[in-house]
Amino acid sequence: MRDLRIRSPIVCNFRCTYCMPKEVFDRNHRFLPHSELLSFEEITRLARVFVAHGVEKNRLTGGEPLLRKDLARLVQMLAELTTPDGATSTGAHDNGSC
Repeated sequence: MRDLRIRSPIVCNFRCTYCMPKEVFDRNHRFLPHSELLSFEEITRLARVFVAHGVEKNRLTGGEPLLRKDLARLVQMLAELTTPDGATSTGAHDNGSC
């Protein structure tokens, strides 16, 4: 595994078949309350574990990743992670038109 996808927005503004199939996420789906979401520090801690095991790309995704408040802070935190040989990239990916 070389890529880690980190879903960024609290509630996705798209209903892509890729990450939110309607068979699982119907209109009655209850999203996690804000208090149960991972903090930026927790996300970074998990990403650090994956990077230590060979992940080279941290991808922020999920509809429009920029909807997450203070996302630039998370990007900065993730950008500081490097593999033992010094490589890692962090990027954002919106799902476009799905």
